[in-house]
Amino acid sequence: MDVPSVRAAIEAELDAVDRSMSNWRADSELSRLNAAASPAPVPISDPLALVLETALRAHEESGGAFDITVGPLLRLFGFGPDGDPESAAPGPEEVDSVRTRVGSHLLSLERRDARATLQRQVPGVELDLSGIAKGYAADRVSAALTERGFAEHLVEIGGEIQARGEWTVGVQDPAGGIATTVHRAFPVRDLGMATSGGYRDFRPAGGDEEGRFWTHILDPRLGRPVERRAGSVTVLADSCLEADAWATALYVLGPAEGLELAEQRGIAALFLTAGPDGAVEEIATAPFAAATRARGD
Repeated sequence: MDVPSVRAAIEAELDAVDRSMSNWRADSELSRLNAAASPAPVPISDPLALVLETALRAHEESGGAFDITVGPLLRLFGFGPDGDPESAAPGPEEVDSVRTRVGSHLLSLERRDARATLQRQVPGVELDLSGIAKGYAADRVSAALTERGFAEHLVEIGGEIQARGEWTVGVQDPAGGIATTVHRAFPVRDLGMATSGGYRDFRPAGGDEEGRFWTHILDPRLGRPVERRAGSVTVLADSCLEADAWATALYVLGPAEGLELAEQRGIAALFLTAGPDGAVEEIATAPFAAATRARGD
């Protein structure tokens, strides 16, 4: 194995995704797109178009639970690259003002003659791909390894996984906070996996009521962060890109509405909920149970 060559190939894939889709670097394609004042159609790269297509499809199929334009609202509640975690709770007027430029219905993506353009219907619409870009990066690295003859490999980026061949993976106990404790391990074969939860990035909710927490995951339908901190949703799909988007969408929907939609759409999903006593309950869809069944079971 030419280790330096393999390492360079992996780093090149990660750098390409970062240069295209990062909200944390001012020179990325996404940051330059967000900084553009005009709502006129803008040419975008094929990788960005692919991720946006997946994001917009997940938005529509989830009833708006997944939305890549919520960055300004997250910032208002103290999250994201420019969010202030010490900031006071925003008032209803502030939230309503920001919501005028939040919503995937304000985006129009077109592909014509092998070129893609994106148009925002109103000025100030921002894109935030933090809920989907890591999954895409895992797919890119996996494809690069496959091209170099590594038929069996596992790629993990920030908790999102792409597995080629059969591997044993685990999901974190969502009641354990920042401590990494495995709740359950299971086999997967040739699948992408993503988990969404609020147990790592959260802050006390504003107001006088104690014991409430805002998570870094925002419910686009309400314009507020999800407050269900102790729980998670894990999704398995052919691509980690798809799994990443749906894990977030189903977490936003919650264990009741989310489970119903996952069953309807045949999504392999595992819902973990933690009660006040720390006990974790799990519900898996039939496709998840089938996908994680070990050989010989």
